[in-house]
Amino acid sequence: MTSTNVLGVIAALQLLGAPHAPAQSPPSVLSVGTCRFSSRAIIRDCRVGYRAFGRLNRERTNAVLIPTWLQGRSEDWLPLLGPTGYVDTSRFYVLVVDALADGYSSSPSNVPRGERAAFADLTLTDMVESQYRLVKRLGIPRLHAVVGVSMGGMQAFEWAARYPTFVGKVVPVVGSPQVPAFDRLLWTTLLSEIERGRQHRAPEDSIWAQLARLEALFIQTPIAVNDSGWARLFPAVADLARVYGRSWSLEDYAAQLRAIARHDIAASFGGDLSRTARQVRPRMLVVYTWDDRMVTADPPAAFAREVGADTLSIPSVCGHLVFLCEQERIGAAVREFLSRDT
Repeated sequence: MTSTNVLGVIAALQLLGAPHAPAQSPPSVLSVGTCRFSSRAIIRDCRVGYRAFGRLNRERTNAVLIPTWLQGRSEDWLPLLGPTGYVDTSRFYVLVVDALADGYSSSPSNVPRGERAAFADLTLTDMVESQYRLVKRLGIPRLHAVVGVSMGGMQAFEWAARYPTFVGKVVPVVGSPQVPAFDRLLWTTLLSEIERGRQHRAPEDSIWAQLARLEALFIQTPIAVNDSGWARLFPAVADLARVYGRSWSLEDYAAQLRAIARHDIAASFGGDLSRTARQVRPRMLVVYTWDDRMVTADPPAAFAREVGADTLSIPSVCGHLVFLCEQERIGAAVREFLSRDT
């Protein structure tokens, strides 16, 4: 999709986040045993949802893991895979893994009541740890690559720092190694809308409506918003809110928001990205846009310089949604990077 009209992009988001059609089967779900989160909270029967595409080669060396974005699920990646997508499933064995708190993997909405409080301190590190355990349970000795978009890109950065010898290549697309002040303000504002709505017993559809407005405001540039026009944009955003409300639990969404807001792969190194970068071994392709107002480009661009990564910077009025608007261009770059021998 190359259109810069944000209405087309919102329509795409509605399609990606739409309630699952009856023909679309649920993902496979595997128990990885007890998950101990970074906070030391425990989920006893920790479950991870995933979808597998393509075939694992005889040497078991062609596996590519894709973590999901905020409010994303593994089926949302279906239009983005294949010979002209981000990852060629005729060449690679692709595992699209549902992040914790997505409603399929262990989440506030599906764990025993006594374990729901564990998700108050959920981190992206916890998500990546559950994915690592899934991969090991599936008998895969090493990943060829991790590719992620947005929150999935943040998890990709986490993979590069946390498991530097387990993965060969890492591709974060509009993701970040740590959340700077501007981004954190957005994530905590979204979270406060949920908390305030709950406190005042607002109807869930009203809360989702406000969340969708805020998301539409930051996920694109002012030029894209203005080009769409209020008369068409407002009902499109209202439709998006209804899709979210039918498909998601506010508690699950809040857990993922909190995880993003505290994201920092340098947390174990005093917040120093330079020190963290020295631990990274995988080859990296870092994709970002300086027009992004949701995941700003300063941290990924700086980290890319520290690790000597390949980079792709694309100006786009679509802002954060550049991964959809410029899918053909970014997909070609990612496929070429994954196919290199080194």
